[in-house]
Amino acid sequence: MLLSFPNLHPELWPGDSVKDLKFFDPGLVAQPFENGFRPDGLPLDFKTATALINDCINFGQQFKNPAEMAWFGAQTADDFYEGSSMSIQSQLTRAFDDGQGTREEREMKEALSKAQFVLLLAWFFEERLIELDGLEKGVKSAWKDMDQTLGVDEDDRLNDRVVTLGSAESHTGGASDGQAIPFPWKRVVEALPGFIPEDAVLVCADPEIVAAWEEQGIEFSDERDGLKAATCPAWQFACRRRAPEDMPLALRDVTIAVIK
Repeated sequence: MLLSFPNLHPELWPGDSVKDLKFFDPGLVAQPFENGFRPDGLPLDFKTATALINDCINFGQQFKNPAEMAWFGAQTADDFYEGSSMSIQSQLTRAFDDGQGTREEREMKEALSKAQFVLLLAWFFEERLIELDGLEKGVKSAWKDMDQTLGVDEDDRLNDRVVTLGSAESHTGGASDGQAIPFPWKRVVEALPGFIPEDAVLVCADPEIVAAWEEQGIEFSDERDGLKAATCPAWQFACRRRAPEDMPLALRDVTIAVIK
């Protein structure tokens, strides 16, 4: 199975169309979507996942500047849980601390619950990016319509010193306003191994991410589905210097193919 990385939404896939490419579905929508892959047995059901995201929204409202939450992409998962509200932590605790199974089994439930939570946050992050992009395009389109209403044409530009409203920044808080927050792809690559099949191949077409891996010394010399690929522990794809022994999912191997 070919699975998009790091994008979880087809609308955000940056490369050319790839046959049979799937997009990971962490369970934040009631029904699986087209071209989506939702694994069976997710530890957090739809109701719990929705409640967690709502709590995150409430928690995030304390930040005046959205960029202040950029630490989500830069810090480890445990840092998020330490700084988050007690409601978020308690819901996650209920998901894995049911007293059933051995200590190792309970620890794995905890790891899977936290990993799914990271993927839920990434999914929601992308949803907001798509929503904001649509809003920004709508505002710019409205300004351009206003240009036409006011009758601004090429003769009104005064040697290009007149700027049309449609060319002005929309100021919706998007990339044009310089407020873009990096997508936390390093956290995503460490969370996915808990939910994808062993034969799954993650496919990445993001040149900046591919460059980061090559700088890390990862060589894409294998051939998988006609693409150059490499198989390494997830923590290496997350550009860590050493293995995080307290993160069992990050220790698992994952295969990633790149499109340049």
